[in-house]
Amino acid sequence: MRWLRQLSSLPERASTIAKFQFPVASHVIRDIEPEHHHTQLTLQGHLNRKPRNRATKSFAELRDTNGDTVQLVFQDAVNATSEDCVSVTGTVLPKPGTDQWELHVDRYQVLNPANLDAARLDKLKHTSPKDLPPQFRYLQLRTKYFSEALKTRSKVTSTIRDVLINDHDFTEVETPLLFKSTPEGAREFIVPTRSPSKFYALPQSPQQYKQILMSSGVYKYFQIARCFRDEDLRADRQPEFTQVDLEMAYISDAAQVQTVVEDMVNAVWNKVKGAHTYRMNAQGLLEKVKPGDHFNQLTYRDALRQYGIDKPDLRSSLTFVDLSSQLRGLNPQFPVVEACVLKGVGKPSKKLTDAGNYSKRKPYVVRVQDNKWWQGLVDKAFTTTTEFDPETFTKLVGAEPGDVVAISTRADLSYENPTPLGKFRQLAIEAYPDQWRRQIVEDDGTIVDASADICVGAWVVEFPLFNPVEAEESDGEYPKYDFTRFTSTHHPFTMPRVDDYDLLAVDPLKVHGEHYDLVVNGVELGGGSRRIHDPALQQYVFENVLGINNYRDLFGHLLQALSMGCPPHAGLAIGLDRLCAMVIGSSSIRDVIAFPKNQSGVDPVVETPTPLPATTLANYHIDVVE
Repeated sequence: MRWLRQLSSLPERASTIAKFQFPVASHVIRDIEPEHHHTQLTLQGHLNRKPRNRATKSFAELRDTNGDTVQLVFQDAVNATSEDCVSVTGTVLPKPGTDQWELHVDRYQVLNPANLDAARLDKLKHTSPKDLPPQFRYLQLRTKYFSEALKTRSKVTSTIRDVLINDHDFTEVETPLLFKSTPEGAREFIVPTRSPSKFYALPQSPQQYKQILMSSGVYKYFQIARCFRDEDLRADRQPEFTQVDLEMAYISDAAQVQTVVEDMVNAVWNKVKGAHTYRMNAQGLLEKVKPGDHFNQLTYRDALRQYGIDKPDLRSSLTFVDLSSQLRGLNPQFPVVEACVLKGVGKPSKKLTDAGNYSKRKPYVVRVQDNKWWQGLVDKAFTTTTEFDPETFTKLVGAEPGDVVAISTRADLSYENPTPLGKFRQLAIEAYPDQWRRQIVEDDGTIVDASADICVGAWVVEFPLFNPVEAEESDGEYPKYDFTRFTSTHHPFTMPRVDDYDLLAVDPLKVHGEHYDLVVNGVELGGGSRRIHDPALQQYVFENVLGINNYRDLFGHLLQALSMGCPPHAGLAIGLDRLCAMVIGSSSIRDVIAFPKNQSGVDPVVETPTPLPATTLANYHIDVVE
């Protein structure tokens, strides 16, 4: 903090008080029209660049609170620097030789000067504002990109509230942030208290409170909820994040919830982004979602079979060919052999072959140069089946010289997500962004190319209700599972599909859940489910399937609420940060969060987290162990 200086006396009175006495702004820059020419007005904002003093005049650039800029013209030299906070009054005049205007300044007042750091960073601010030092986040937020990002976020939340409250009669309810520690997947943030051995936990989601609200007569609940997870960070993760959380009582079909969510997402895209949402038709073309239309439904098994992931980017037509009739893998637990063909790409991008881009194992990637491209691969990594026929195999793959082929294996019901080939598909879409893009069929039947930023949505359904616990040790490059222990695919409150009910007692891994994920452009935008509202069934899942022996201590409050006539209910949560990032076209949620943490979980502006003195920790009965 080198800009802080020790003060031994009160700052000089006149110059200090002057900073608090200034005229009210009469306009913002974007409101100025030709009819304002030759009129006097007052603007406020920051100097966007250091003034340029010339022989007879000086020029500066004002950036207002919307991030818009206008040239200022002074009759005298101006002693100022970039990012000074100013109020200017002057006359609007046409800018010579252009259709723009400039402000000829009559009164100029510095409300607060900027220090030298702001001037030093001026060039970077204009060329690459995202690269400004993160401790100066406030300088980033002044730039037009980040200013618009935060305003877009505000418009998104306003639109969501309007749809839920005014169109669907929801009630916004805030639930506590000081919760109890319960196993819901990720690590929790623990909050100590002054009572020995007593702790709160910050909620990973309002899941249990909103289910309790369903038993409380709040039959259509939502909130813009702050959530906390102590997990490894990346561009689309933060330790604290925001969800649009909702729940509805008396739900007998997931479509009732999905319709509300579709209305919400469509309104955000239409009203905030000024664009349509799209879905895929039976011919694999994209069509606009019209009133009464719904996003496609895709089962988990079909998503893995066609795209190798449960959140496929449907803007791309890239899919897989099943080669199991021709080839076998070397590991019998992964019997499905499939290929992905990249037509005409020539030499494969290094991104596709870098093992570091894959979590455990990567597919075999071959550049096709002749019709014998597959022989070395078969000898090395696969065996042929009794049905194998070279001509049939070649036709099935459909590869030609100049193509790239990736081949891999997976389990019939894969717990690898994405599969090696699914990750390959993701990397291929990133490496060749203009390839395999689906086309749009317009209302009149015209087929046109789609832009990269269109919104293509789908519901992924019929997930396994449970997964086997992944063993800490792996079987070479293959993942290894303990099929005697289970974990919830999403959370332990999801209702099993009625057709699979009896399997809970004999083979839980074959049970499908009443869960639904909303996937947009390859991003899991939100997820929800019908919930278990029967306390006996919920207790059975806790105790007999998941093996949670202390479930009464952890979830007794929920079981008690369910046992008091709680109605059937279902809900969903959408990641607000991800939604807003998609609306502005960013791959990072940091762009739409005012003060994000970095990948170490540190807020560089206020330098948290920080150590606490032992005297403070003693109040909470905490000792620091070195």
